[in-house]
Amino acid sequence: MATRINFIDLYSFYNELDSIVIEARMAERNISCSVRDLSPRLSSTGDMQDAELRMAVEEGSVESARRIIDEALKNG
Repeated sequence: MATRINFIDLYSFYNELDSIVIEARMAERNISCSVRDLSPRLSSTGDMQDAELRMAVEEGSVESARRIIDEALKNG
């Protein structure tokens, strides 16, 4: 029987470059993650908003992934 892997949404981005950098840092530390691109939406004024990118990580890696994200945010 296959083992079920649960992914937890951990962080939202509005900048694709930021998501690429953090995804690479996760890979360096062997943390599986998934980035989903949510469709752009119209704002209440009718303007297009940037698409939201959501990063999810395996349930057992949440704390390690949070440390990586916190470190990346501190370093800009």
